[in-house]
Amino acid sequence: MKVKFHGRRPLARGQVWKTRAADIEIVALGKRLIHYRITRQLGRKAMSTQISGIEAMENYLRTNAAQLVDGDSTN
Repeated sequence: MKVKFHGRRPLARGQVWKTRAADIEIVALGKRLIHYRITRQLGRKAMSTQISGIEAMENYLRTNAAQLVDGDSTN
């Protein structure tokens, strides 16, 4: 399942988004919720998964000028 991300690529499992503060890896996507890991160091996997609303994550990524680093994978 891909989610429409206005003006950018849709969010999809496996993507890594980079902001100034941290890197966000999308672990899983549902209809309304997104599971993700947030780290300060790219490649560090020993982090717990967090859950947020998809719309809230899209707003966060847009507000913080996130750049897609890795991930064309689909759900």
